[in-house]
This record gives sequence, C-alpha cells and structure tokens, in this order.
Amino acid sequence: MINKEQIILNDGTLIVIDNRIFSEVVSAKIENLKTFAQEKILNLCPEFKQRNAAMGLLSPEETTYITSTIQSIRDKCNQLEQRVLDVTWDGTEENRSAACDIVQTMDWD
Repeated sequence: MINKEQIILNDGTLIVIDNRIFSEVVSAKIENLKTFAQEKILNLCPEFKQRNAAMGLLSPEETTYITSTIQSIRDKCNQLEQRVLDVTWDGTEENRSAACDIVQTMDWD
C-alpha cells in the first residue's frame, strides 16, 4: 500500500492514517521514474528515429543527438533511482512516514 487514508469525523476532525509500506513506496517510485524516462525518450527520440540511427540512415549529427539524448535521460534516471535507494528507514514507526515522504517527493526537475 502506498497511500494515506483520510477520515473525517462527524465533528469535522480530520484523521490521517499512514498505511504506506516503505519498500512498496520505494518500488513504486523507481517504477514511476523508469516509466517517465521511457516516455521522455520516446517523446524526444521516437522509435523510428532510433531504428534509423541504428541502421546508419541518419546524419552523424542526428545520430549523435539521439544517442546523447537517450544516454542523458538514462543517466538522470539512474541518478534519481540511486537517490531513492539511498533513503534509509531505521525500522521505527515514527520515522516510516518521513522516509516515505522523502521518497515520494523525489522527481524529475
């Protein structure tokens, strides 16, 4: 589970129950980062252009642009993934919410 549950009592009091599981938050964030990177690559360098570059059908400048763009996106994704994996949780209930918050706020600039 990777979300918080909010309950509003009859008197208007808001109660937030944090049901997040740290390992699931980390896995979901990494999957989200990889999906975003894939979409960004396909947006900037469509598959047909990637194939044309691989077959040597594009100019050297176009091929360089495609390979460098793809590599820079992969590098950024790998850096963000490592930052997510570097977040540690000491196993205490008090710190679980803070660790989950840190992971969930990491995103592309």
